[in-house]
Amino acid sequence: LDDDIEEDPLSDELSRLIGKRASISKSPSKTSDTSSSSSLESLINNDKNAVIDPSFEALYEGKSGMDMFEMPEFKAKRPLKTPKETDDKARGGSKSGKDEDDSYLDFFEDYDDENDLHIPNRMGFSTVAWGDVDQGFKAGKKLKKKEIKAGKFLAGDLQVAYDKLMEAGITLIDTSESYGIKSREKKLSAEEIISKCMDANTHSLPILATTMVSPLNCVRRGMGFRYGQSAILKAIKGSADRLGTGAIDMYQVPSRMFYLGAPGVVADALCDSMDNGLINNIGVCNMSKSSMRRFNAKLNKRGGYQLTSNSFEFSLVNRKAWKSGLINACKQEGIIPIARNPLGDGLASGVYTATNPTGGEVSKKQPFEFKTLDKYTTLHDVLATVQKKVQERLETQNSEMMDRRNRYKGPPINTEVTTTQVAINYIVAKGCVPAPSVKNPKEADEIIGCLTWNLTDEEVKLLDNAADMSDKGQIV
Repeated sequence: LDDDIEEDPLSDELSRLIGKRASISKSPSKTSDTSSSSSLESLINNDKNAVIDPSFEALYEGKSGMDMFEMPEFKAKRPLKTPKETDDKARGGSKSGKDEDDSYLDFFEDYDDENDLHIPNRMGFSTVAWGDVDQGFKAGKKLKKKEIKAGKFLAGDLQVAYDKLMEAGITLIDTSESYGIKSREKKLSAEEIISKCMDANTHSLPILATTMVSPLNCVRRGMGFRYGQSAILKAIKGSADRLGTGAIDMYQVPSRMFYLGAPGVVADALCDSMDNGLINNIGVCNMSKSSMRRFNAKLNKRGGYQLTSNSFEFSLVNRKAWKSGLINACKQEGIIPIARNPLGDGLASGVYTATNPTGGEVSKKQPFEFKTLDKYTTLHDVLATVQKKVQERLETQNSEMMDRRNRYKGPPINTEVTTTQVAINYIVAKGCVPAPSVKNPKEADEIIGCLTWNLTDEEVKLLDNAADMSDKGQIV
């Protein structure tokens, strides 16, 4: 990301509200080519292209990640194939994002989408903790009381959370082949749990977005070496098998990875996968503005395809993507910006503060140092202020609409607003699709509570100004 830019000066409204804090209770054209080419199966199963000489291991020593655009270009002669047409359902739904039989409401049905992929309610969720024993997942059907207090969760908890989110119209699922990899032997990795959830809820129509692991991380996780076009195709097919789907709605590749022949080999593999119906959309992770534009152009040139999304970290405690202009660049290029970790590991949620370091749970370990919490005191104070303003505004609106809703039906407005929901809807207000982590029904309800309402421009400005002050270490 580019260097930060200076923000507007703080408003008097911010200072006035902080002073009251003490009284507040807590589609591009497709290219056709009739030239013959090898079949997909022969490419995937061509072992001699995937076998790596042990000497390649030395290439990974001392590497901490390398931008694919720093790699030398490998020439490849691949005749372009005529891309297969995919129906609206395979691309994540029609403009409304749902079939006529679906019962959920899409509050962003008329949103001016960046491209053909419509994400219902401009909201998703991450499965980063699914199947991960280090994040509290436990295989089995029961938890002891002490395990519940410790934040442990089961596959059954994830099923309930999944059902709630699907019913509410939050259907974008952000996952990865690496999530919960330690549980893969028990068929309980994140991708495999998602497949089980879909099997149990046959009425759901999620938008599946999974991410490839870079070759370096493959080595670190004991997944073996990965190089060449065929290795990417095998990774895609592996994810599709674990997800139990014939076509992945969106396949995402990381920008910073040590991949021989990138970005050409990566673009070729993704275009081949689009041609053969293995994936329906292409996404990237953590790409800068310039790299994103170049990779988008390469996809268009080699296969007539366009980049669908770019996902990156963005929250009230990490606004580099906004300050650098990356989010605006995504909009200009017709690329959906997806915000990962929109709560900043909890620091941006307003749950953990200098006066409440454990989030109100006495037995819980303090996740952040006092030094860090002190730095963000201003932001946490203003989050609470905005939360109160939003709640009062929504209570008034809910009362005014009560009679109309009783006569014509309609969803109730959430009036039990939390600072966590304010932080998530800040991401929406900035034009991004937030994908917060979910690992239990309570967290699912928290995300669902973000629907039916938005932040006003004034409220967004207050949060921006408070975040500026906290970034500079200023406490009011």
